[in-house]
Amino acid sequence: MWDLRWVLLGLGALVVVGVYLWSRGILSRKLLPVLPRLKQRTEPSMGGEPPPPDPEPAPLVATVSEDERARPGPDRIVALRLVPRVDELPVEQTVTVLRNAGLEHGRYSIFHRQLGANLEGFSVASLTEPGTFDLDNLGSGSIAGLSFFVVLPGSGDPVARFDAMVETARALSVELAADLFDESGSSWSSQRERYVREELIEYRHQFDRR
Repeated sequence: MWDLRWVLLGLGALVVVGVYLWSRGILSRKLLPVLPRLKQRTEPSMGGEPPPPDPEPAPLVATVSEDERARPGPDRIVALRLVPRVDELPVEQTVTVLRNAGLEHGRYSIFHRQLGANLEGFSVASLTEPGTFDLDNLGSGSIAGLSFFVVLPGSGDPVARFDAMVETARALSVELAADLFDESGSSWSSQRERYVREELIEYRHQFDRR
């Protein structure tokens, strides 16, 4: 059971990073390989000049717009993972619980919670790859758990966003009979929560001075 749980936690980290990179268009751009050019074989001819070689194919290179180059990356991603104590989470029940908690299914097919008009809150992805929720095909499927995350800086107070994420994750862990873990796979504790919160207060001060 614990071996499986560590595997799920590891996959959860990849899901969070994958969802974020996909959301910013980085995954498809930077991981696309550049194919080497292939030399064209020139067939010998019976007298005269050999025919010119066929033109070399252009390499497959992803283009990046100026806006994408200028788009800043995240300073930090703060994540929590919710892993069920037994088996997996029924996806239909999980979607209902997320909606009852005030989250909305939206961009990138994951759930989001805003803290006000034009103020970001936090997001929730599935721990089952690719991390999205296909609301048209929920059926009787199940997922390995949930990944709650805040991408900073974003808009809104980072401490308020973190507090809202933790409060929601705690409530859902009770409702879904699950445990909470931090990004390193350690059990979420009050001490860990205070430590991260103090880091975010300092982060807020540093960001305000930029």
